[in-house]
Amino acid sequence: TAKAIERTLAVARDNGNSVADPIHLAVVLFENDDSIGARVCARSDGVDLNIVRRNLQKLLLKKPAQIPAPLDTSPSTSLSKLLQRATKASKANGDALVALDHLLIALYEDSEAKGALQESLLTKKVAQAAVD
Repeated sequence: TAKAIERTLAVARDNGNSVADPIHLAVVLFENDDSIGARVCARSDGVDLNIVRRNLQKLLLKKPAQIPAPLDTSPSTSLSKLLQRATKASKANGDALVALDHLLIALYEDSEAKGALQESLLTKKVAQAAVD
């Protein structure tokens, strides 16, 4: 999970964004073929990983960018709240640590990420069934 957060900040910085939003985290959770997002898509009928990635990338490109890119990137308020929700969910499940699946499900509390995922036919219900 710590690596995912580090990578989220790096994706934001690489895209010229001064703050990392939930959409940056979503890109990270779906970026590799062995990622939690890829595994969820593989377990979900009718969900194409490439469409999910394309929809997330479209949103990422709409973010205002700085040139030159900022030297430092920090989590946005919405990303911080998402991390808090994921922490609460992990504790509610009796888990000692926040797992990537907690982060993935918490994305559905962010309207921008939720919209991109649902547009890709990956609803919260489908994602929850795939991680359980």
